[in-house]
Amino acid sequence: MRVRRLVGLIVANLATQRLRAALTILGIVVGTALLVFFIGLGQGLRERVLNRIFPVNQLELEPRAVQVFGIEQIASDVPLDDARIAQVARLPGVVRAFGKQKSGFPARLWGGKELIGYNLFTEAFFDGMPAVVLRSELDTIEDVAAKRREAAARTAARCDVDLDCLAGQGCRDGTCELVVWASRFRDDLAIVLPCAASADCAQGVGCHGGRCGSGHSALPAEAAARCLLPESAGNGRGLEFDREVGVLARPCDAQGDFCPIAGSACPAGTYCAGDDPDTVLGWCEPPLPAVLNPLLIEVFNSDMARSLGAAPLASLHALYGIRFHVAFGDSYFAKDAARDRQQVKQAVVVGFSRKAPELGVALPLSLVRALNARFRSQAAAQVYDAVLIETLSNERVPEVVAGAEKLGFQLSRKSRAARTVGTVVFVTALALILLAFVVLLVAAAQIAQTFALLVHERRREIAVLRALGATRGAVAFLVLGEAAVLGVSGGTLGVALARAAAAGVDLAARAALAGVPLLPDGFFAFPVWAAPLGVAVGIVFCVAGALGPARRAAQMDPAEVLAQG
Repeated sequence: MRVRRLVGLIVANLATQRLRAALTILGIVVGTALLVFFIGLGQGLRERVLNRIFPVNQLELEPRAVQVFGIEQIASDVPLDDARIAQVARLPGVVRAFGKQKSGFPARLWGGKELIGYNLFTEAFFDGMPAVVLRSELDTIEDVAAKRREAAARTAARCDVDLDCLAGQGCRDGTCELVVWASRFRDDLAIVLPCAASADCAQGVGCHGGRCGSGHSALPAEAAARCLLPESAGNGRGLEFDREVGVLARPCDAQGDFCPIAGSACPAGTYCAGDDPDTVLGWCEPPLPAVLNPLLIEVFNSDMARSLGAAPLASLHALYGIRFHVAFGDSYFAKDAARDRQQVKQAVVVGFSRKAPELGVALPLSLVRALNARFRSQAAAQVYDAVLIETLSNERVPEVVAGAEKLGFQLSRKSRAARTVGTVVFVTALALILLAFVVLLVAAAQIAQTFALLVHERRREIAVLRALGATRGAVAFLVLGEAAVLGVSGGTLGVALARAAAAGVDLAARAALAGVPLLPDGFFAFPVWAAPLGVAVGIVFCVAGALGPARRAAQMDPAEVLAQG
């Protein structure tokens, strides 16, 4: 028989058995839906949740440590310096490697009054990180691309203050300009660090005029001006304070050289930072760019806000531009540095990153190195605490880890947690996918039973077809063709059901987790091959279930069947 005729018979048979066909593919629809649903969920958890917290191809390594009486001790005496970072960067599969340095000096910070009405005080911990490591994530969370598109579509407006401008813009020189906070986190930021000798400064930087040279020389010309701290009345160093005009009549630095005075008001974007807590003199400089971990906001919203009587933060964007104070060399718990070596600086929140310390602040690496040199030593400022690496792809991670272990490194606690969570997600998704295949196997058994019954009921029809010249192959094609059509229908419905269920789960999650910062757009990510796979699996299991009945139908003796009446 011609294929066209067989196809017509397949369509006609299915049309007369619509209810039975629908019941037959019910198991296929459920199994296919579960398969596609769990594939999308597993992929979504990896891409939209896990990779945002622990980027798979971005690892953190630290020198291998051993347990000594329950305390981890670094096993190697070789310092983790630039030479060791270069070794890691040369490993096969590594795109780039950077050093990360923690602050090793006492510090405390306070702020938050403009958000909750009063300041919170805490011990401060800093991680010095290169700007290039955080830039992509900072831009993504701030949605810099969208801000730039909106700014390009607007006409620059005249303004007097920031309130005259639209959201995301600031008033600069009488014109509304785009504010990109992420761009302020950069490695060339300089602050004024007083010094008595070059040993107080970072390596390669000398002490000139009581200041570390690189700090002063890198400041913008309009900001490199001596300033008077607001509401100061003298510093005990014999400087004459003119209370009527609010400035020092004869300002000078530690060496007695005369220097300019900016007054109590510094240029826009800068503030007056004192040389030490006991002086009225300082330098106009920009606030330190600080990056926070979103976990801090989640902890505040879930636990702290209620106990403090404060409203939860609806969005991370409310924190951009918030300033707080940092006292370097001062501590609530550890021994303080000498009073004349302490400094109080301002910092400003310029972004959020999961790479920032969970209970600390990320600052530019160059800044933390300079502070470590001042409060610890030049040698301490040259040694890193960890290595941040980016691999060519996720598939190269095991190779990179193995190579790093040969060099005496191990995964940091955070990266070990990432691998553990990733393994749990993978195993869970695999188990759920196997469950879907079990459902499909049960559905295939049901299809085999249904088609065996159909073949038995239509044995006279099959016998007539054989008597009219239909071959065994044509009869088998007829049965398997019906199964394939049911597979296509069941697979398609299963894929549609999976996508609808995923949309429903995402909608419910957005409603239930509306106040959670950094909530992903969805928990599902369906690969392009998920839908074709779902349809193909439906066809395969339907046809597999119909193979036995098709074989029996093809081997049926038409004379014997017709003789039975």
